[in-house]
Amino acid sequence: MRLILTEYINSLKEDGELDKLVQDILRAYQIEIFSKPEKGRQYGVDIYAVGKDFEDGNKKKVFLITVKQGDLDRQNWNVHQNSIQQSIDEIRTVFVRSNLASQHKKLPIKIVVAFNGMLKQSVQQQWRGYTEANSGFEYALWEIDFLVNNFQNKLLNEHGFSNETRSLIRKTIIHLENPNYDLADYTKLLEIIFSQFKVAKSKKAKLKLLKELHLIVAIIIKYCEEANNLKHAVRCSEKYILRLWQELSAFETDKEFIHAIIAGYHIVLETFVDYYKKIGFIGHIKDGFSRRANDSLTYTYTLYEQLGILSLSGLVILQMHEIISKVENVKDLAIELKKMIMEISNTIIYTFNNNRIIYSPRADTHHIEICLAFIFLYKLGRKQDIQSLLRLYLQQMGEGKMYLNIFPEFGNDRRVIAELDVDIDKRLSHEYQASNFFTVLVEWTAIIGDNTLYNMFKTLKDQLLPEMDLLLWFPESDTEKILYHKYATLESGYALSNIQLPDDFREFRQTIVDEFSNNCKEKDFGFIKQGIWTIGLIASRHYRTYVFPYYWRQFLNDQETLSI
Repeated sequence: MRLILTEYINSLKEDGELDKLVQDILRAYQIEIFSKPEKGRQYGVDIYAVGKDFEDGNKKKVFLITVKQGDLDRQNWNVHQNSIQQSIDEIRTVFVRSNLASQHKKLPIKIVVAFNGMLKQSVQQQWRGYTEANSGFEYALWEIDFLVNNFQNKLLNEHGFSNETRSLIRKTIIHLENPNYDLADYTKLLEIIFSQFKVAKSKKAKLKLLKELHLIVAIIIKYCEEANNLKHAVRCSEKYILRLWQELSAFETDKEFIHAIIAGYHIVLETFVDYYKKIGFIGHIKDGFSRRANDSLTYTYTLYEQLGILSLSGLVILQMHEIISKVENVKDLAIELKKMIMEISNTIIYTFNNNRIIYSPRADTHHIEICLAFIFLYKLGRKQDIQSLLRLYLQQMGEGKMYLNIFPEFGNDRRVIAELDVDIDKRLSHEYQASNFFTVLVEWTAIIGDNTLYNMFKTLKDQLLPEMDLLLWFPESDTEKILYHKYATLESGYALSNIQLPDDFREFRQTIVDEFSNNCKEKDFGFIKQGIWTIGLIASRHYRTYVFPYYWRQFLNDQETLSI
């Protein structure tokens, strides 16, 4: 475990990662953070803290800390701009004189250089000479061993873990480079820790487990980045927030448990943002997601998977924007999130336009990704984009069914779909007996209020799919207990079958309005009532549970869309 922690801390970036770790260590020693890191350091100071010095008999001191990534060598010491020596000079000559709070001016001052590397021999004499020549302050170096020791002892007490838990952490990290790894060890790790959480007798013990788990997840996701496999990072963050919500949503009035949920959601947010930054540009390239796909079927599945992650990235950021938009001191973050929301929405449209094969879905479950994209676009007021996309689906799916007998397979069995793809005779004789996918698309015509488009879908159904049974799956009250950790579509809920498309569009729309008003169990699910609506969508993408009709039917009675 020590080797894993050393590699993890050594890989942390200076801004937002290493400085956060230093803050966590300070808080573990009950040292108050007086000023957090901001963009553009305050005269050499990254962290301004006050508290008892655990290295010097618990004497109360001011800690002025500058944080650097990597080794402390000649280059970092005084060669380039913003070097360590320059930072310490600014702390001594400017910050202490002008920025120190009046209540702290009589306290001893400890200037600290925190870095996740080693002190090189080439700079040891210069460090010693500098500190001796500039007396009047206390100086300290917090290098990699210091950070690892305090991380392990104060934040992640290894002795509290069983051998099985430590083994599962190691196994998870070892297998992360395998793109087909099913995260079985990670899943088991979550189960063990949450089982301990359930039996923990005190709130303090429960919070300690949550904090340790949060750090473990952060470490594993960091290793996903090192293994260049952010898809695993996305899946890890999804599993984490789903289980976290399952266990903590009952404590909705407890501020500390709420904080744990928000911290977990923040990991999800950062992971999806990192994923988007890595692959978002591919959506702007013609057939960009066809790379490494040896056949059209692989291309289609890859494309839908990426569309789902892109869309959920936008939804997760949109959720966070909703949460923080009313908070005064984070307006800069709200502006930054707004910019990214609009950028992702454009990328999604480019992804559709540049990968035309997307309009020939092969599995009924592909409606999940379409719903994620449409929900995101609708919340941004982009109804015309949804209308255009529905028209393209109508056109290409109609042509595919007419000329090649290609249509989303209700059974979702990839082997069957592959056989239909390569065996022309088998495909031409295949009968598509049911569809949830088609029903969802038709309902979206009602959401955007397009009578003409509805009639075109009805014509396609009547002429090309007359015997196909239209279905729509609905969750029930017990679905909420299942969806956090498994595929819930078959084990709970029910499917409304033999759905008819009336000639009158208004009659169709009124029917689903009435159904929504009188039969919508999911409105009472905790994450919807408490406003963290993305939880259900994360579960749908991760475990392939069909998206709840609530998520689009809610727009029937609410004509307003998000204005950002």
